[in-house]
Amino acid sequence: MMAIDQLLAGTPTWEGLNQAFFPSKTADNFDPGDDMKQVLFHFYNTQEGRRIIEWMADLTVRAPFPHVGNLMEGAALAAAKHEARTAVGYALLRAIAEGEQLWTQQRSQTHEASS
Repeated sequence: MMAIDQLLAGTPTWEGLNQAFFPSKTADNFDPGDDMKQVLFHFYNTQEGRRIIEWMADLTVRAPFPHVGNLMEGAALAAAKHEARTAVGYALLRAIAEGEQLWTQQRSQTHEASS
């Protein structure tokens, strides 16, 4: 996978645009790992981080269900898109919550060890 800063810096080529139509290879496990969960938790607890996470929530989990016409196919497609969008937001929020739990556990273990 290409790093985000490389994606942002690069001008898209036709080859790159053609690849956008094919699914990317991703691992089956979408767990970001304990270290990333804690980073996200601490990032969320900064003023800038909270603003960014709130914005991401607006784009994903708080986004309204799209208005669709009367056709069943259109409604099913809109529902699938909305579900995919909210899944990203919920994964992010879950990682933050689990990061908080990990940080709390580490903190309590540190306090117990120093007692």
